[in-house]
Amino acid sequence: MKNSRSKGFTLVELMVAVAIGLLITLVVTQAYINGIGTQQAQTGISRAQESSRFAFDNIGHALRKAGFRNPRSQGADFCSNAAPFRLNALNDQSSITLSSAEFSSSSGNPTATVLNSSDVFRIRYYGEGLTNSPFTPDGTITDCQGNAIASNVRVEDTYFIAADSNNDNEPALFCHSTNTWAAVALVPGVESMQLLFGDDTDLNGVTDRYVQAANVSSMTNVRSAIVSLITRTKETSAVDRSTWTINHFDSYSGGSADAGATFTAPADGRVRQHATFTVALRNICPI
Repeated sequence: MKNSRSKGFTLVELMVAVAIGLLITLVVTQAYINGIGTQQAQTGISRAQESSRFAFDNIGHALRKAGFRNPRSQGADFCSNAAPFRLNALNDQSSITLSSAEFSSSSGNPTATVLNSSDVFRIRYYGEGLTNSPFTPDGTITDCQGNAIASNVRVEDTYFIAADSNNDNEPALFCHSTNTWAAVALVPGVESMQLLFGDDTDLNGVTDRYVQAANVSSMTNVRSAIVSLITRTKETSAVDRSTWTINHFDSYSGGSADAGATFTAPADGRVRQHATFTVALRNICPI
């Protein structure tokens, strides 16, 4: 009778196999985690860019609409070099009075807290449609909340950055309209907004300089505007989580008079996007 020997793995071989299996599992798991992190970061960048595009569309449309009035309609124009101008703005605000003339403080008027020393701007315009009674609007001119405006109605839309209480207090681009007397969050994730205005100081129809709102010679002389926005994601999926400083307008710092032109992003893990664009204003007052 043959003496059979038992076959199998030794304890050492088993431990080596388990160690190799664990190492492979660790490598695969780490690769999976890195892939998920990269995907989340890319998704965050896309969302921040999307917020920038939506905000630019809203702001660009608003600035081009400023001062619109059908010459045949009722209502005074905006070219008398006296308030109310077609455009008004304030830089580095902490709070504003939404419904009062030229942002001046007035008891009983709603106020809003502005985030990150952002700039605020207000446009004024009339609607479009029948120029006599019953002044039915044709829908071509709407307020910032999408409501059609009649040709005899003057509207003031105020754009600012504030916390959205309906979205976990995330920052957002808001607009307050005197057509509805309400402020609505238009674009989520907009964290900081700064503007420089193209000032035609010698009234030759050409922009001579770009300055903050406080230094514009007259709002009737504004020909264009540079808008700078910083948008962020709600999720903390950024690969780089360090603090970094963003200059809204490159070499322009603004100094203490325009401290909001420099934004320091906290190390909170959110993906941020900085973008600028220039918009030429329409409805220019005659020189």
